Amino acid sequence: MKFCPECGKQQEPGGRFCPECGFAMGTDASAAPSGAHAPATASPAASPEAAPERQPEFAAAGHPGQGMSQQHQDQHLGQGQPYSGTPAPGNSPYGQAQAPAQPAQKRPSAFAGVPVSDYVRDGIAVLLLFFSLFMTWTFGSGSYYGAESTAGTRLDVLLITLLSIFSVGVSYLWRAGVFGPKIGYRQVQDIKALANLPYLILVVVYLVMSMAAAGSFDSSLSILDAAPAFGLAGAIMAAQPRRGEIAPGTVDAPRNRRWVFVTMGIAGLAAVTVLAQIIIRIVEVAGRGDDPIYQSLGLGNPWIPTLLLSLVGLVSVAVLALVALNVFRGSDTWRFTGVCIGVGALFLGLISLMGAYGVSLDYYAGSPSFSLIFWMAFGAAVSAPSVARLTQHTQAAPADRLTALKPAILLTLILTSALAALSLFSMVWTLVEDYDGAATWAISFVFALVMVAGAVMLPKVAARDQRSAYVMGSAYAAILFVLGLILMIIRIVRNDGSANEVGTGSTATIIMVLTWVMPFVILAVLWLDKASREHFRTLAPTGGVGAGFTFDAAPQQQAPGHNAPVQHVPGQPVQQTPVQQTPVQPSSAPASQAAPAASAAGQGAGVEAPAAGSPVAGTGSTADESVQPAATGTAPEAENAAEAGTAADPDAALIAEAADPATALARLQELATHPRARVAVAGNPSTYPDLLNWLGQLGDPAVDEALRRRQ
Repeated sequence: MKFCPECGKQQEPGGRFCPECGFAMGTDASAAPSGAHAPATASPAASPEAAPERQPEFAAAGHPGQGMSQQHQDQHLGQGQPYSGTPAPGNSPYGQAQAPAQPAQKRPSAFAGVPVSDYVRDGIAVLLLFFSLFMTWTFGSGSYYGAESTAGTRLDVLLITLLSIFSVGVSYLWRAGVFGPKIGYRQVQDIKALANLPYLILVVVYLVMSMAAAGSFDSSLSILDAAPAFGLAGAIMAAQPRRGEIAPGTVDAPRNRRWVFVTMGIAGLAAVTVLAQIIIRIVEVAGRGDDPIYQSLGLGNPWIPTLLLSLVGLVSVAVLALVALNVFRGSDTWRFTGVCIGVGALFLGLISLMGAYGVSLDYYAGSPSFSLIFWMAFGAAVSAPSVARLTQHTQAAPADRLTALKPAILLTLILTSALAALSLFSMVWTLVEDYDGAATWAISFVFALVMVAGAVMLPKVAARDQRSAYVMGSAYAAILFVLGLILMIIRIVRNDGSANEVGTGSTATIIMVLTWVMPFVILAVLWLDKASREHFRTLAPTGGVGAGFTFDAAPQQQAPGHNAPVQHVPGQPVQQTPVQQTPVQPSSAPASQAAPAASAAGQGAGVEAPAAGSPVAGTGSTADESVQPAATGTAPEAENAAEAGTAADPDAALIAEAADPATALARLQELATHPRARVAVAGNPSTYPDLLNWLGQLGDPAVDEALRRRQ
């Protein structure tokens, strides 16, 4: 009968983890019988075989460190004094003679095996929480405008922030054995989550207070500033289980899935706050629309800016909702995109603290906006190791960068389309109402159309071959940055404080996201992964091959093994018999020359097969007449069929030769440079591995399908 060495619970036969505390059960150490003590031949500390089984990926399973804890050894042996692992001479803890004890092994550190990323994550969480204490938590409107309240000066915010900071140390205290053997890694996860829950409740309470104060237009709590954005992101990171605290495989899948729901919850909270902003704005405009004071602001019809601001707020929520939905479905590419968005939002938040124009981290319930207050928190939640564990099986291969790029391309298309629509609407509005800034909106509209066109065309041009995904994706990121930077400079120059410069605030944050965040997301998808960078180095430069056309007499990409003798290819016969050999180049050409381009259609119809016994191109071997197929016979029916096939398709002979297993290897190498014959070469069972690898790098969908059918 097995018992858990941590909590003492009886275990089911064959179980690898304790259902009570999650301890990683071994095959020997957990089988201690109840009642009488088993004969001890060596102390538990001195017998590595007696220690519970440890997963290299899960160093934190059960009690921290290696072997049993001191307290558990005392309980297991039933002694009143701590068990040192080496009994005194003549004194047996079991009342009987003992075998000589083995030398005690040095106990490894309880922190051994903790990934560096866990320490980095803890450091980022502490920094975000700590520096949020020095940021503005709220500031007022109306007669309270300018009355700022720093987070550190509010007692409730200060105490809850310190609680979240101290919660980061729970994992380290547990690993050091402070909590004893009764606390397992799952209890540690729950403690950290409960310790950071008050911060989330605090932010929600202040959001509700802001909504309640928005209607009065005269309150010191109506606007939340940067401190809740940074602090909430830090609290979410502090609450997450670290990678070294997650059991391997699917043992903790239900617990890991809780963080997917947290991610969706943050997106839902952002949606609720935006809807509240829109409703409060509509109610306010309906009540103040005819107010002379409101009309004196020079905004004309108040419903126009309400429509623009509402659209902007919905776009900011749509980005988070789309990422959260696809992460819920298990997409790792969307998860990585969400993490990059969170990092980009953190960068914008930092530059907003320096007074950068157009970045909004505050939340005012009386007016919808493209606020980034929840973007950092969303990025922190989706970056949880628990979420990565659930989605890792859908991770895109290093060679498939186009699939990894699609989420970033779609989000960019949404943002650029919104910018184009807002620019067009604002341009028409300024012309109708005779406001300033029509030329500025015209430039914004044209630039936005260029960005939209690029997002639409990028998947098509990147699908030509694997190298194009890297090159064209990086080029589009550069275009986004340059055009966005120009628009940002124009906005800064035009923003002179005039009330007639309408709509500027409605698109400023979108421009900042397109300038700084989305280019970073695209480049991170392409180049951040080391395996992806290594794969790019193996790709040949993009040329005419794979583009769907070639020029007559233009040199093509050289197939692998062209300079090597055919007889040196492993697993292939030294000589092959040519069958109906229709040369792409003269048969006397040496094998060391690069393969020429495919012959013109008019020439292909008149090519004749060489006579039996003619030398094979590049090998010097002669044909064996006994293996000639019936197609080369002299029967009138065969000749008529061959002529009819050649007239219908000039390349039929080349394709048939490329598909024939008896075709010489050097000949297959030449045929691989023909755009139509290479598909047959890919399906030929005689094609050697190097040539198959070369064909797989061309990015030709038909060739890729033929290669997949070989598997």
